[in-house]
Amino acid sequence: MKRRLLGMLLSAAMLSALVMGCSSGASETEEAEQTEQTEQQDTQETKTVKIAGTAVSQVFYEAFKEKYEAMGYETEFIAFDSNPVCLEACASGEADISLGQQKKFVLSYNESNGSDLDMVKPYGMYTGIGLYSEKYASVDEIPDGSQIAVMNDATNEDVSLKILESAGLIQLSDDVEFATVADITDNPKNLEIIEMEQAQTVTALEDMAAACCWFTHMSASGKDPSTYLIRDDVMINYPMGVITNSEDLEAEWAVDMAECLRDPEVQDKIAETYPNVFEFYTSDDQVEE
Repeated sequence: MKRRLLGMLLSAAMLSALVMGCSSGASETEEAEQTEQTEQQDTQETKTVKIAGTAVSQVFYEAFKEKYEAMGYETEFIAFDSNPVCLEACASGEADISLGQQKKFVLSYNESNGSDLDMVKPYGMYTGIGLYSEKYASVDEIPDGSQIAVMNDATNEDVSLKILESAGLIQLSDDVEFATVADITDNPKNLEIIEMEQAQTVTALEDMAAACCWFTHMSASGKDPSTYLIRDDVMINYPMGVITNSEDLEAEWAVDMAECLRDPEVQDKIAETYPNVFEFYTSDDQVEE
């Protein structure tokens, strides 16, 4: 009887251990499956990319939005009225991307604001600055003593004055990084060079013999940017495109957006809204850095 009872107790113990073992194994399997499902859901989660930009940037955004979102992203465009505010939003984390500013402007912004922004490769496009006139058909026709408007901020004034130098209208000192009117060493036509805010140079065409203007400002004023007398030869080194914090320069979502700007269909949409304003890079090697 004792042997029989002992046998029954041993059998019960073995059965209990077996049941517990099966239960533990099932629990571990379920846990593993649940973890795998969670990881899959996290992987499949759509990233919403927040983009800060101006009215011009919004044209770029609308041009690539469909293509970019087809890659699996969601987007939110946040409109601002100036480029510095766009960069501030990106630097602070309010936006993931600041769209459409020039790389050199971004690097200058970093120096002044202690931020760490940069442009994602591949680079998108560049625009230009030209010398325009509504009174004269060539540089040679500009009379002695005429007034010519140039932009008054450091980088753009330098480019403007170098355009006038290329046209043979003035000569500049070669020992300065950013030329100003004070650096003109020869002015054979005794031209009066008027410095002014960049957006005002287009309006100045009504009264002055000529003015150095951004292609973008000419287009915004309903004028044809391709009608310049002479244009710059340096703006190809001022790429525009996708800007983000340096830590995200190689993030897939940032690179994918930058690559959209190399798509011919996207470029055609931009050119349709802004004809003769932008030229698109085919290689980052086109930029001298």
